[in-house]
Amino acid sequence: MLAVATMRSLEPHGHSPTGGCMTFLTTHRTLVLACLAALVLAAVVHPAPAQAASDRPVIAFYYPWYEPSDWSYSIMSDIAAPTYSGGDDNAMRRHIQQADDAGIDALVCAWFGPGEDRIDRRCRRLFELVEASGRDIKVAIMPEQAAWTSLNSVGALTEALAVVQRDMMSRPSYFRFQGRPAVFWFNPGSLGGPGVWQQLRDRADAGREQFWFGGTDNFSYLDVYDALYYYDITWERAPGAAMASYAARLNSYNQSRGAQRPFIATVMPGYNDLKVRGGHARDRQNGEYYRATWQTAIDRNADAVIITSFNEFKEGSHIEPSEQYGDLYLRLTKELSDRYRAAAAAPPPAPAPAPAPGARCRSFPETGHQVCGRILEYWEQNGGLPVFGYPIGPQQALEIEGKSVQAQWFERNRLELHPENPRPYDVLLGRLGADSLARQGRDWTQFPKADPSAPHYFAETGHAIAPEFWGYWSSHGLEFDGAPGASFQESLALFGMPLSEATVETNPTNGQQYLTQHFERARFEYHPENPEPYKVLLGLLGREITGVK
Repeated sequence: MLAVATMRSLEPHGHSPTGGCMTFLTTHRTLVLACLAALVLAAVVHPAPAQAASDRPVIAFYYPWYEPSDWSYSIMSDIAAPTYSGGDDNAMRRHIQQADDAGIDALVCAWFGPGEDRIDRRCRRLFELVEASGRDIKVAIMPEQAAWTSLNSVGALTEALAVVQRDMMSRPSYFRFQGRPAVFWFNPGSLGGPGVWQQLRDRADAGREQFWFGGTDNFSYLDVYDALYYYDITWERAPGAAMASYAARLNSYNQSRGAQRPFIATVMPGYNDLKVRGGHARDRQNGEYYRATWQTAIDRNADAVIITSFNEFKEGSHIEPSEQYGDLYLRLTKELSDRYRAAAAAPPPAPAPAPAPGARCRSFPETGHQVCGRILEYWEQNGGLPVFGYPIGPQQALEIEGKSVQAQWFERNRLELHPENPRPYDVLLGRLGADSLARQGRDWTQFPKADPSAPHYFAETGHAIAPEFWGYWSSHGLEFDGAPGASFQESLALFGMPLSEATVETNPTNGQQYLTQHFERARFEYHPENPEPYKVLLGLLGREITGVK
């Protein structure tokens, strides 16, 4: 988001790599689906709670700051049709009608606090016009402490929230989530770390009577907020990747704390802020990008959907009617929000059955387990023993992110059956490289970065594959195209992107020190004492995570 009078550098929101797509990679799996040839976007599915579709709101960020002089192609890639002043009643009435007709349940009004009169009056007027319209759409507030310096302190925000609570939360049009009035936050690092936010929460909402949504990819803030969302997911190379990371990190957080924080999916039509800050652009693909981000929210049974945005024209994320796109994105929003609500009530797909009697099996006396059927076929086609290791448990129903999935643990990974996906995506790999780091309490996003000019550099994670490991990484991959050798995308699908630089680390399995590099789904270890092709070995992540010796 970009305030009219305030330029600022935004923190990354959900940059997360996977497969050639971005996913923030911290746990469970990277869905190669979203990044490879046939890109199936339905992998990790958030458990569907027993709730009505109406309990799963569609929310859009709304910016009331425009003046007639703002509408210019010198600072925007597209402009509204018609143009307007953000304080004009007719414009706001039109927006309320458009949003409600498109299936949007709530508009989140960007607000600079009670001391900035222009935007304060407009957000307050939005509540009044919603109530006068007789429509069921709601409004919430997003204090913009990152954009408005006079608001950027614990004291100022405490006072501002008192005003919101007194003047706005009591209104019938104020948006509530899970029974509590919602407050949205963006770029929390601009105020401080989780400790600072804890101070604010204790002062402004000591009874936890509000529901706080935090816009950040730093999950440590989830100790203060009630939910996290990614504001911008367009840094990913393919739709769905950031939400794959989000799902993994959320699952890890919930499991480690016995929590049930909700899954908040972000959908976006595209992005283009090149004219205002030289940032980045994501092509809209005539609506296909937007469709794909919605499909991810549907496939993952999201508890809520956030649209970035209704009308952020300077960042080119708008769905409001415009000169370039007409009302295409409102029509798509109606279609896709209806589909999202319909899917919310649908039963989840049945888990894959156990291996059928008579299925081809292979026994491994080394560990006393066997591998059968589709998992065996996948194991053999995609690397076998060097890549996955021996089976260390039977194929069984495992609870993964709240869903019963037929899966089997191996020394170096976990293979999961997803029969709802077409081949080869009916078998998915666990994201054990990221999972292992998370279990150690190591945040890969804080690791020292590589020089962007380094060979084999991945801008999505800021790391480069070390020369010692490039040969192994590039010569192994999942089999997708039937062609000999491993393509870049096939290697990416097997190992994922690097999450660290190569450094000497103590191996948790044997206590020895090796040059080590962490990837999404693997840990590479360099053993110069071994003959080729055994100088590079993959860490026994499956054993380490399960505790199987």
